[in-house]
Amino acid sequence: MLKTYAPRLTGADLRTLIDDLHATPAEVAKFLQVTERSVWRWLSEGSAPFPVLAALWHETPTGRHTTALDVGNEVAIYRGLAGAHEKAHSQAVDTLARLLAIGDFGAANDPVLNGPPPPGGGGFAPGPRYSAQVMRAQARSISR
Repeated sequence: MLKTYAPRLTGADLRTLIDDLHATPAEVAKFLQVTERSVWRWLSEGSAPFPVLAALWHETPTGRHTTALDVGNEVAIYRGLAGAHEKAHSQAVDTLARLLAIGDFGAANDPVLNGPPPPGGGGFAPGPRYSAQVMRAQARSISR
């Protein structure tokens, strides 16, 4: 969810916002889904709820421009984060491949992993088994 920004507005700013929108109090009331009487009351008292002021500000040209900039900045930030995660993942894969390639010591307790299930399904019946030595050879071929 994106953050919403609106400047510090007071009820006295309501008239300015309505003028910026080139709207009538009746149009503002319809947009906000309130009665026209409420809009006239806010104008006469010089006070309006902040959510009303923020909603109207976001509809002004300045508010729309600011919102578009915020969205653009969020997109740039998330693209940068995705690129950084992709680079870190690539480096981790390269490091793992290099370690597997140089760490073939032939230990008696090398892990043995089950391969894919046999054709035709039927669960995980014993299929081809791959030792750590085979996995290291595959890692060497990938890292080249």
